[in-house]
Amino acid sequence: MIKLNEKFNEDRRDALQEVVNIAMGQAGDSMAKLFDTFVELSIPKFHVSNIDQLRESLAGKEEYREKMTVLRQPFSGELEGEGITLFNTSGTHELATLMGYEGEITLNNEREMILDVCSILVGACLNGIASQLDMSVSYTAPSVVVANTGIADFFTAGSTNWSYALVMEIRLTLEQHSFSSNMLLFLAEDSFEPLIQRLDILLDEL
Repeated sequence: MIKLNEKFNEDRRDALQEVVNIAMGQAGDSMAKLFDTFVELSIPKFHVSNIDQLRESLAGKEEYREKMTVLRQPFSGELEGEGITLFNTSGTHELATLMGYEGEITLNNEREMILDVCSILVGACLNGIASQLDMSVSYTAPSVVVANTGIADFFTAGSTNWSYALVMEIRLTLEQHSFSSNMLLFLAEDSFEPLIQRLDILLDEL
């Protein structure tokens, strides 16, 4: 773990921060068009973490204490890992209105809507990162892992298939709405060296 943190030194973290900031700006634009409202995205936070450390860290944060629906979207290529998107249960009922949906709202409708939002959010962010660093990435369709649960319960259930990863943590909120989403991008160990090489190339060009 120490060696991994050393690899992601201050210069590389700063470069990655800037890359992700730009990517999230693009993702925010995509979400604003979808919802037709202002989207606020937090400054991304980065952790090189194992599963136990991450669970403890997230469980202590206010925004993760409410009940959530958890979705997973694996990705592969030079960037390999998975995106975990968490939607607050209370806010998901607003999706139909935000997305201009007309007609009776069923559980299936709601499920389809959050799958669409997950795919757009994860895809826009990763495409933004990959395009800036000239890296390849492909996606598996997102799926609902569990509904109406807490973040600590989700991780305790052994729902992840990695021991440690580079974690990017981003929060999305909508102006004047209760809907919110937290996205955790897990980059697997096999992505570390390719990512570091591309970050070094980016730094050399500055």
